[in-house]
Amino acid sequence: MRRSSLFLLLVIEILALFVFENMRALFTTLEKNEREAIIAHADLQAELHLLRALRDGQPPGRSKYFDRVTPLHRAEPDQRLVAADDGLRVEIRKPLANGRGLLFSRAVRSPQLRSFQGMKKVLSLMVLFLGLAIAASGIYFMVLLRRKKPEPAPGAGSPLQDYLVDLKSAQLELQDLVASQRRASSEQEQLNQSIISNARLGMIYLSPGGRVEIFNPAAQELFGRGFAAVKNLPLAEALPDHAELARFILAGDRKSSCEFDSGATILAVDVVPVGAGRDGPAGAGAPPDEAMKGRLALVRDVSDERQRERVRRQNDNLIMLGEMAASLAHEVRNSLGVILGYSKAMSGEPEKTAKVVREVQFVTEMMESFLRFARPVEKIARKPVDPGPLIAAAAAAQDLAVELPAGRLELQSDPLLLHVVFTNLAMNARQAGAGSLRVEFASAAAPVIVLADDGQGIAAANADKIWLPFFSSRDKGTGMGLATVKKIVSALGADIQLLNPGEPGAKFKITFYS
Repeated sequence: MRRSSLFLLLVIEILALFVFENMRALFTTLEKNEREAIIAHADLQAELHLLRALRDGQPPGRSKYFDRVTPLHRAEPDQRLVAADDGLRVEIRKPLANGRGLLFSRAVRSPQLRSFQGMKKVLSLMVLFLGLAIAASGIYFMVLLRRKKPEPAPGAGSPLQDYLVDLKSAQLELQDLVASQRRASSEQEQLNQSIISNARLGMIYLSPGGRVEIFNPAAQELFGRGFAAVKNLPLAEALPDHAELARFILAGDRKSSCEFDSGATILAVDVVPVGAGRDGPAGAGAPPDEAMKGRLALVRDVSDERQRERVRRQNDNLIMLGEMAASLAHEVRNSLGVILGYSKAMSGEPEKTAKVVREVQFVTEMMESFLRFARPVEKIARKPVDPGPLIAAAAAAQDLAVELPAGRLELQSDPLLLHVVFTNLAMNARQAGAGSLRVEFASAAAPVIVLADDGQGIAAANADKIWLPFFSSRDKGTGMGLATVKKIVSALGADIQLLNPGEPGAKFKITFYS
């Protein structure tokens, strides 16, 4: 065999070894990822097993997913891989409420894992074979180099030129391979960057040293800070107004979730530890940058969701209150009717009799109002409606001047119930001495209506009481107007708030969540 051909063969063998070694490393990584996925799935199955047992009120028993479920006298949350006769097994310890625990055990196996292990073995054999072939070719090449070189024939190219040509060809092939790998890596990086930039969840990634490395546009919008302002900063400095949230993200070394109420918003946070420091868990004297894991925090604004839940709970409470109070109001009304009948029959003291009759009639009117309040709101119609004309009509009925915004707001709601709401608010404004009503609209995912009057306003001490039945700051007031407004607004899937307690002129804000 010519030395140039042998040299080319040696180069091809080295390239093949490089390719097969990379493929073996790839399947090693796939095997590791599959094993971690099996362990994560087993942990989830163990959690579901405990939840089902707690839900059914039965002690945790056998599981179809696990080979063995063993009670423990005491257990700390733990995961570990142990060697067994049938291969690796995962053991998961879960604590119970009584201080005891359960040990879940199953073999770490799957069709994909077997495939990856088989391919890794084949590739390992190929790497071994190519290594031996390279060694043999190298030895033979050295033997050929030591032989006496024959005189080149006239016109024949020198062996050095052949070597250079072969080497150049091998170099070009290697350059093509490297360029292909770079393109694949660049495409993957672009895909990851696109996902991070366009995700609607706020993403914050912290390095093992606790410094911000990723702060995507959604996170910038949530916290009002640009990436350039927080890059490479410790999280506590990057989010100075959210110290509790920063502590939660940095605490612990397991996946965890929590919600934080920052006043204006409610933030739901999921924290996922990523990788581990070189020295594992923090120990005595371990440098912070090497002792902790990196962390990926996923943050989202759940303010609207929690507000909708609060409105639903409030509506359910009003319905339950109405059902309980309706029976009592009915009995009181019957007794008042008897008292009124006997009072009218009294003729000895007409002045006292008239006072008794007036008081009974007033209480009767209050009971009638409360009975109407206690009845549930039924047959809510959902149709497009412009609240502007409804507000204008309610204000005109109370002789109030009204200032409507230039724009138009379209709601999906019940026009009849909205008319009752606006009429009660206009009547309340008139009784407070108002002469005009100013209206503001805000179109958004949750549309908003703001109604402000120029009356005497509502005292700060009464801000929470005005929504209760029978509360009134006026003599002989039934106190059912704003209570009825609150009930109907809740039934419409909305919420009403007093924005300026203790200030002149009442200002109400209605937010429509559904």
